[in-house]
Amino acid sequence: MRVQIKWGAPPDSKENAMSLHDIFYRFPKEFPLPFVLDGATGTALMAAGMPAGVCPEKWIPEHPEVLCEIQRRYYAAGSDAVLAPTFGGNRLVLERHGLFDCAERNAALASISRGLGAGLVAGDLSPTGKFMRPFGDAEFDEIAKVYAEQAASLEPYVDFFVCETNISLAETRAAVTGIKSVSNKPVFATLTVDKSGRTMSGDSLLCALLSLAELGISAFGTNCSVGPGDMLNVLEPLVPFAAGLGVALIAKPNAGMPQESAEGKKFDLDADSFGEYAPKFLEAGVYVLGGCCGTDDKYIKRIREAVDAFEPLEEIPKKDSSLLVCNTKEVAEIDPARLPEPVAADEELFDYEGEYALVRVMGMGDVEFLRDNAAMLPCPIVLCGDRDLCERVIREYCGKTIYWE
Repeated sequence: MRVQIKWGAPPDSKENAMSLHDIFYRFPKEFPLPFVLDGATGTALMAAGMPAGVCPEKWIPEHPEVLCEIQRRYYAAGSDAVLAPTFGGNRLVLERHGLFDCAERNAALASISRGLGAGLVAGDLSPTGKFMRPFGDAEFDEIAKVYAEQAASLEPYVDFFVCETNISLAETRAAVTGIKSVSNKPVFATLTVDKSGRTMSGDSLLCALLSLAELGISAFGTNCSVGPGDMLNVLEPLVPFAAGLGVALIAKPNAGMPQESAEGKKFDLDADSFGEYAPKFLEAGVYVLGGCCGTDDKYIKRIREAVDAFEPLEEIPKKDSSLLVCNTKEVAEIDPARLPEPVAADEELFDYEGEYALVRVMGMGDVEFLRDNAAMLPCPIVLCGDRDLCERVIREYCGKTIYWE
């Protein structure tokens, strides 16, 4: 259903009526909003007979009927889209399983979901398992190329891309950059976080939202790791920022937390208990919903019921983030009337004291220093100096920075 939100007008007035698409303007207008994704694929495949420890991208083409049945049930339960079974389909992951046919395998896997002809299909991309500089040896362009290769092979078969279960902002930025280098289709991005809203790398969700919005994502949020209650707690504070940026928020929680039982590991929320959170997400302003580990079509049906009954009439607050900068952990607001003095891009930055530093970039040595060390600096940075060189820094900067003339 199309939801109308009234901005400063009585409920029966047609003036000033805005749809959710008008507010979250980066979300594809041809997709409904609220938007229902699917539930778990991995745990559903294992429940249907896929052995533990096998490579799903190898097993699924040998048993396509199992995936088809799972995804038919998701569509029937109310999913607007399902994710193609390409979660571990990037070249680096496939090669660890002895598979060296990345393009062909991704095309074959996506065509299984596309062949159902029942709704939208997303290309699913996940981490490579490599850590990027300065915490690993992988280069930004190297990782971006891996995602570009996978996205290019999926592009003819999918309607949009979901880059999910990310544990670091750095790799997520490389993934989005790679995808957008080969496709103009919408990109959704989700990170997996703990109850405090931090990734395993310590990245802040707000920093990730601000950073990835600069790259042009359509939707942002979290998946996996926690149940719906904890996920709601970490996403709700982002709503004003997301509304200001025009980026819809995504929640794909697990079916609670795993518990040991006589039957093995089981999640502690059934579909009805899980479904009680769907209206709470919608009322908070989180409009792209689905499920992760432990969920199935019964859980998605509860989400669909909540979406179909949802009719918000209250204004969604917006936060202007145009003067916000961040690294992976901290956010600062620029005061144009009180800019700090420019400083050099050198080792003295490690001892800088201030909410943010105005860094002068004048040569390739400055670019290389910031590329290698920006993630370890104590505060966000704003750039000045040579515009072209600053643009090179911005491309790989893990956070959000601004060029200040």
